[in-house]
Amino acid sequence: MDKNKQLHFICAHDGGNGYMKDAINHERTIFPSVIVPVLNQGLINKIDEKNSTGVAKTIDDYLNHMDIKVESNGVIKNGRYLVGNVANTTSDPVESFNVNSNEGKATSDISIICLLALISYKALKNVYQGEKQLPDSINVVVDKMVTALPIEEIKIPGEQAKYANRFLHQHKVTIENFTKSVVVNIDIKAVDVQPEGVIGQYGLIGNTDEESSYRDDDIFDSLKQQYGYKEFNGETVEKIGNVISIDIGDGTIDFSVLNGASPVPRLNSSVLTGVGNVVENAVNALHQKYPMYGQINRQAFMDIAMRGDDKESKAFSAFLDNQMAIIENLIQEKTKAIYAKLNNQVGLIVVSGGGAPLVKKHYEKEFSKLIDAMSPFGAAPILWINSKHAQTLNLDGLEFRLNNM
Repeated sequence: MDKNKQLHFICAHDGGNGYMKDAINHERTIFPSVIVPVLNQGLINKIDEKNSTGVAKTIDDYLNHMDIKVESNGVIKNGRYLVGNVANTTSDPVESFNVNSNEGKATSDISIICLLALISYKALKNVYQGEKQLPDSINVVVDKMVTALPIEEIKIPGEQAKYANRFLHQHKVTIENFTKSVVVNIDIKAVDVQPEGVIGQYGLIGNTDEESSYRDDDIFDSLKQQYGYKEFNGETVEKIGNVISIDIGDGTIDFSVLNGASPVPRLNSSVLTGVGNVVENAVNALHQKYPMYGQINRQAFMDIAMRGDDKESKAFSAFLDNQMAIIENLIQEKTKAIYAKLNNQVGLIVVSGGGAPLVKKHYEKEFSKLIDAMSPFGAAPILWINSKHAQTLNLDGLEFRLNNM
C-alpha cells in the first residue's frame, strides 16, 4: 500500500457492557465486549505470511481472530490483547466491564481497545482484498465518530469531554496474527458523545438509511398488532407526546423521557444495575451447584441460556429466572416516579436494550398491569423492542446522529 494513502472511515460506536455494536462506513458488527492481555506471547502460533490461504481465511474471519498490540495515549494499559470472540476461547482470565462495580465506561480501556481492533481489521481486510498481500502499514483517518455513555456518567461535569478526548488521538495498532506484523495508524478527528437511552429514541424516529426521513419498518409491527394501529412510524413517535424510554443494558438501565426530539429536563437518569448483574448472580449460583463449569463468563452463560430447549439451556435459564426480581423492582419503582413527575401525561413507553427480550419474558404482563393501574383514563401503549432490534436501537440512533453530523 502507498505509504501516503489513507483510508477514510466514519464510525458509530455503541460500546455496550456485554457486546460492542458498531457501524463503520455503515457496515454493522456485533461482538463480545471482552479482552484478554497476552502475557506469554510466544505461546501463540503465527500464520506464515507466505501461506496465502491461511492469511486470507484469517482476514476474512477476523472477528474470531483479533490479536493486537496497542500503543495509544488514549489507553491506560497499553499492550497486546486478544479481543472479542477469540478472548472467550482462551483459558486466561477474561477482562470485561465489571457490572458489579461503580467503574464507568469512560474510565475503562475495553471500549477503546475493542474499537481500535475492529477499525484495524476492517482496514486490513479492505487493503488485502485489493492488493492480495499483507501491507507493512495502513493509515486510517476516522473523519467523524459518535458514541454514547450512560446518562448518569454523562451528567458528571467534564466526563463527556474526557471520554471523547480518549479517542481523539493518533493510535498505533499492530496486528499480530502473522509472521509479518501489520501496523495500523488510526487518527480519529472528531468525536461526539451522546447519552444512552436518549439516543435510542432518535433511532426510533429517524431512518438511518436516508437523511430527513422517518423510520417505518417492522420494529413497530408488534405495537400495531397489539393496539390496532393502522399506521405507526417514526413520525408518530415524534408527535405522540412524552415518551418514556427504558433501555435495559448489561450494566445499566437508562430511563429517559423525550417529547419529540427534546429530552424532558430532570427526568433522564440511569441506575448501575442491568441484566449483567442478574447474569453474574446466576453464574455464581450455577458454579455453587455445578463447580465443574469453572469461571464461565456472563457472555458465555447467556449464549447457553438463550440457545434453545435442550436440557442444559433450560437449566441455565432456570438460574436466570430466580434472579429477575432485581430488575423488575427497579423498573417498577422508577416508572412510578417518572409517571408522578409527568402527571400521568405519557404517550408511549419504549422498552429496549439487549436485556429487553429477557425482561419481557418474565415481566411483560406485570408491567402492563402496573401501567394500567396508574392510568385510569387509558394507558399509554408499550412498545417492547423485539430481539431483532433490541440490542441495536442505540446504534440506530447513533447512526442517525452520525449521518447528520
